[in-house]
Amino acid sequence: MIKNLLFSTTAIFFLIGCGGGTTESKSSTTNNINTNNTQAIVSTPKGSYNLWDYIVPNSSKTSEFFVHSQKDGDRSYRTSYAVKTNRVEEVADYAENETTIYEIHSDKITIKFLKDGKPNGLYQLHSFANIGEVVTVRGSDCKLAKHHDQYKLDDKIFDDVIEIVCANQPGLYQKGVGEIAQINSGKDYRVLSN
Repeated sequence: MIKNLLFSTTAIFFLIGCGGGTTESKSSTTNNINTNNTQAIVSTPKGSYNLWDYIVPNSSKTSEFFVHSQKDGDRSYRTSYAVKTNRVEEVADYAENETTIYEIHSDKITIKFLKDGKPNGLYQLHSFANIGEVVTVRGSDCKLAKHHDQYKLDDKIFDDVIEIVCANQPGLYQKGVGEIAQINSGKDYRVLSN
């Protein structure tokens, strides 16, 4: 069940296209958002963001995520990242037969999904985006919603975070770290725990 929840959350962002959500102006603002255990602390949404710097880690590592689900209870899982100059491979322990490959090109980021070594989907992001802009190369309403100088979730504070909103569900990415959280309906979420 947890496998389906986690894959569905990731698939919503990557395959459906991002939705509605929040659009900020390009001027500097401060936001405090409280949704259960979630609080954004000091946002500064301005400038152009290199998405590669945020969506993938800058060195090989294993990350542990805590998943809170009202339906399925609390669990954790690990994701390993193998980082090379222009390529990152991601494998989670709940789906070892699935691999996500991120590749940086001069004008876009390609994200490929493999299952049992065979192609299982693909999408592309622009290399750079400003607050309020669509991040996918093919038309969607998936947008870079905000930049947070600091973001707090589950008593953890993360610095220099971008928020990409898809289908009204935010995904949060810390510069140099990669994904730190996905929030579903405000009550179910996953968060980086190490």
